[in-house]
Amino acid sequence: MSDFADIYRSALNLYEAGRYAEAEESCQRMIRSFPQAAEAMHLAGLVAMRHGNQSLAAERMGRAAIADANSAEIQHDHAQALKAIGKLRDAVGAFKRAIRLCPDAPALYCNIANTYRQLDELEDARENYERALELAPDVAEIHANYAACQYAMGDIEGAETSCLTALKMRDDIVNALVLIGQIRLDQGRTVSASEPLRRALSLEPGHPRALTAYGDALFQLGQFAGAQHCLRQVLALDPDDAKARRTLALLNLRVGQGLEAIGALEPLLAHSPEDPQLLLMMGEALSLVGRHGEAVEQFGAAIGAGGGDDAVFRLAVELAEEGDTGSAQSVLQSGIDRKIAAGENTALFRTARRLLFAPVPTDLAAQNDEVVRDLLDDTLDEDALEPDLEFVGSDRIDPIVLTRFPPVWRAALRPEGDKQLRAVGHYWERLVSGYDVPEVSASATRLGGKIRIGIVSANMCDNGVGRWIEGLAEAIDRDRFDVTIIRPPTGEDDITARIDEHADLVVPLPLDPLHSARVISGLGLDVLHYVDPQADAYTMLLASWRLAPLQISGGGIAATSGLSNIDYHLIAEDWETAGGEKRFSEKLVRLPGLFVNATPPEPVEMSTTELQRRWRLAQDRNTYLCPQPLDVLTAEFDPLIAEILRLDETAELLLIAPERDSWDAAWGRRFAINHADVAGRMRFVNVRNRSDLLSLLCAVDVVLESPAWNDAMLAFDCLGLGVPLVTLPGNAARSRRSHTCYRQISVFDCVAYHSADFVDTALTLATDKRRRSVVSHAIKSRSHILFGQKSSFDAYMQFLDNCISEQQRVAM
Repeated sequence: MSDFADIYRSALNLYEAGRYAEAEESCQRMIRSFPQAAEAMHLAGLVAMRHGNQSLAAERMGRAAIADANSAEIQHDHAQALKAIGKLRDAVGAFKRAIRLCPDAPALYCNIANTYRQLDELEDARENYERALELAPDVAEIHANYAACQYAMGDIEGAETSCLTALKMRDDIVNALVLIGQIRLDQGRTVSASEPLRRALSLEPGHPRALTAYGDALFQLGQFAGAQHCLRQVLALDPDDAKARRTLALLNLRVGQGLEAIGALEPLLAHSPEDPQLLLMMGEALSLVGRHGEAVEQFGAAIGAGGGDDAVFRLAVELAEEGDTGSAQSVLQSGIDRKIAAGENTALFRTARRLLFAPVPTDLAAQNDEVVRDLLDDTLDEDALEPDLEFVGSDRIDPIVLTRFPPVWRAALRPEGDKQLRAVGHYWERLVSGYDVPEVSASATRLGGKIRIGIVSANMCDNGVGRWIEGLAEAIDRDRFDVTIIRPPTGEDDITARIDEHADLVVPLPLDPLHSARVISGLGLDVLHYVDPQADAYTMLLASWRLAPLQISGGGIAATSGLSNIDYHLIAEDWETAGGEKRFSEKLVRLPGLFVNATPPEPVEMSTTELQRRWRLAQDRNTYLCPQPLDVLTAEFDPLIAEILRLDETAELLLIAPERDSWDAAWGRRFAINHADVAGRMRFVNVRNRSDLLSLLCAVDVVLESPAWNDAMLAFDCLGLGVPLVTLPGNAARSRRSHTCYRQISVFDCVAYHSADFVDTALTLATDKRRRSVVSHAIKSRSHILFGQKSSFDAYMQFLDNCISEQQRVAM
C-alpha cells in the first residue's frame, strides 16, 4: 500500500503544482496498478478536468463514485463533471447522493440549486438556495445566486434585496453587479444601472452579460458610441447573441445607419421571420437607405404578424413621407374605423392624421388641405376641441412613439404657414399635457452666481444649424454664463466635438423624452434655449413643457414654434419686416447685427477647370445650383427655375441628391408634370460633406435660393467664397437671412425684389461673365464684415441678464 501512497502523493503534488501532463502520466500508472482505487480515479478525473477533457473527467469521476459510494466529495465532483458535459439530470442525482452523505454542507445545496436553475426548475432551485442560506447566511455568493433565481421567477423586489445583501458582504461579485444593473435597467433606472455595470466590467472586462446590459444602458442614455463599442465586443465573443444584435440594430436605426441595421437584422429575421418588432425595425432600416417599396412591404408584414398600432402608424408615416398621402390616410382611417368598432382608443391615429398631414410643402400633397383645415378648426379655438383631444387616462400616447412623427417646421412653407405652426404647436401642448413631468415654475429663479443656460438641439452636427450653434457657444461670455449643451439622441461628428469644447457640461439625453424632461428640469437651469424646436419631434416634445424659468428659441429655424411655454423668439433685427410680431406666438426680440457668429469658409484650392471636371460641368454652357433640401423648394419656386432654363436654352440646373429619395420622386413628379419641357436639364449630385459643398459652390456660375426658405449658413459660405447667391427676400424672417447679409456688405446686385427680377438677375449673372466677375469681386472684398460679429450676442447676453434680473427682483 505504501507504493500506492507514494504514487498518489507524487501525482497529487504534480496536480497541485499545475504540472498536469506529468500528473496525467502518474495517474495512468496508478490506475493501471490500482484499478479499484477510488482516490486514484478521482484524482485522474480532476486532472482530466484541468486538461479540458470533460467527457473523460466525467467517466473517471463516475468510476470513482461507484468505487467509493460513501465519499460526499467524490459524489460532488462527479456531479460537477456531469454538469460540465450537459448531463444536468444525472448531475442532480449525484448532488442528491452527496447531500445524503453530507446534509449540512451549504455548497452542495447551492450547487444543486444552480443545476435546477439551469433546468428551469425554479421552485426546486429556490428551495435549495433557501436551505443553503439557512446553513450559511453570511456567504455572499449564495445570496447572489439566489437573487438570479428570484429574478427568473419574477420576484424582482426579492432579487434586488438579495443582490444588495450579497454586495454589502462583498462588492466584487460580478454576477450580482450585473444582475442589479439589469434590474435597474428593466425598471427604467438607467443612470443608477450604469454604475454597477461599470464596476462589473472593471472586474471582468469581457463579461458578455455585463457588456450587453451596459451597452443597452448607454444606448438608452443616448451615448451611442460607447453603446456600439460594448455591443460589438459582445458579438465578437458570441456572434449568435440575439439580444445584443437586436440592441445594436436599434442603435444603428437611431443614429441613421440603415445599412448597418439591415446587416444586424438579417440573421435575426432568418431565425424569427414572423417577429413583428423585427419586421418593424427592418422596415425602418430599409426606409433609411431609400428602399421605400421594400419598407412598405415590411411594415405590411409587421401588421400581418400582429405588430399592432405601431405597425399601422409606421406604415402610414412611410406612405406619407413617400408622397402617397391617399394611401396613408386610408391606412389611418381604416385603423380609426376598426378601433371605433372595437370600442378602443383612437388617439394615436387621430394624432397621426393631424400631425402627418399639416406640415407638408404646398401642392406636394394638395389632397391634405381638408385635414389641415380640420386641424386648424380644432386647435385654434379651445372650445371646439373634440373630447379625445383632452388626452386623459388611456388616451395618452407613448412619448417615444410621438418622437417618431415627422418634423412640423414644413408647415411654414404653406401659404398660411405661421397660422399653421401656431395651430400645430397648440395641438402638441394639448397632446403632452398631463404627463408626469416635473414642470418648473417661471418664477423659480436662483439668486446670485452665473446665469446657467442650456442649449438644446438635435442638429449639433455638420449642418447649418450645427455651425450656428458652434458660433453661439463660442460667443457666450463664460465669466457671466455657465453653458450646458443638451443633446437629444442623435449622431455626432467634428462639429459636435467643437460645440462640446465650449461647454461647462454636456448632457446627452436618453431615448425616453419623459426621462429627458426629468433630467433637464433637475439641472437647475435659468434659461433653456431651444435653437430649432420645430426641426424634430423629440425637441418639440421637450419644448412643449416648462423645464426652466425662462425658455427661448431662435437661431436655427426663423419661424414660430407655436408653443406657449417658449417665452421669446430671438432674431436679427433685419430678418422680420414691420409687423412681424404677429407671426409669432412668442414675444419677438430683435437683436442688432446678423445674430450669426460665423467663420470664413476654407478657400477652395482648385482651378475652375479642375472644379468643372470634378463635377462633370460643360464649359460651354451655364450652370445653376440650388443646394437646398428639396422639401423647401415649393411649388411657387418651380416656375422661376423653369423660366431660367427656358431663357438660358443650354443651361443645366444642379440639385443636391436628397437623403430620402422620396423627396426626389415627389418633387421630380411635380416639376415634370408642370414643366416637362425643361425637366430634362436638371441633374442631382451627391455631396458628402462641407468640403464637397464648398467646391461645388465654386464650380457653378450662379447659386439660386428658394424664396420660401433661407438656409442658416448658405449665404455665409457663398459670400465668403465670392459666389453670387440670388435671393428674393419676403416679409418673414425665414426668407430674409441672405438679404440681411447683403445689407451688411452693401452689395445688392444679387437681391431680387419680385419674381421676374429673380429670373432676370440669375440670367444676367450667368450669361454676362464680366458682370459676374465684378459682382464676385465686390462680394469677396467685403465679405470679411460678415464673420466674427459679436454685437448680436452681446445684446443676446444683455437681454438674458435683464430677464433673469427682473425674475429675481419679482421673486424677492
